[in-house]
Amino acid sequence: MKPVMLATDGSPTAGKATEKAIELARLIDTELVILSVWDIPYAAVGLAPMAITGEVALAGREDAQKVVSEAAALAEEAGVATRCLVLRGSPVDEIRLATEKFAPRFLVVGSHGWGVMKRAIFGSVSTGALHHVECPVLVVRGVAEPAVAADGVHETANA
Repeated sequence: MKPVMLATDGSPTAGKATEKAIELARLIDTELVILSVWDIPYAAVGLAPMAITGEVALAGREDAQKVVSEAAALAEEAGVATRCLVLRGSPVDEIRLATEKFAPRFLVVGSHGWGVMKRAIFGSVSTGALHHVECPVLVVRGVAEPAVAADGVHETANA
């Protein structure tokens, strides 16, 4: 039977997606493939490209490993068999390649609920997955972040 695949970064929104992926894998009695992709883009370490040291790369990989291990522990506690993957590269590209390899019934990802401007600046893995992955994608939406109006009053973002 085809597995359910979860792509997670360990964020609070990804936690909601993890819960949903575990629930779905348990309901259809299938394996949960848990995937976390890490990379250190040059922009994150300064304005000019620089070599990434082994220590910095090791920290990124360890963080991703922790994320998948925690998700796997939750799934196994719920009686769901898991397989964990930690990959390095562009999240959307690596998720696409993983879905091609494992052919999941569907992919579960979280969404931060950011507005258009934040998505334009930071990008969106969930949007990238929707456009580039061949299997069905379930996007679990997070709680919208409050936006600050010109008068300083918090408003709820609807994007």
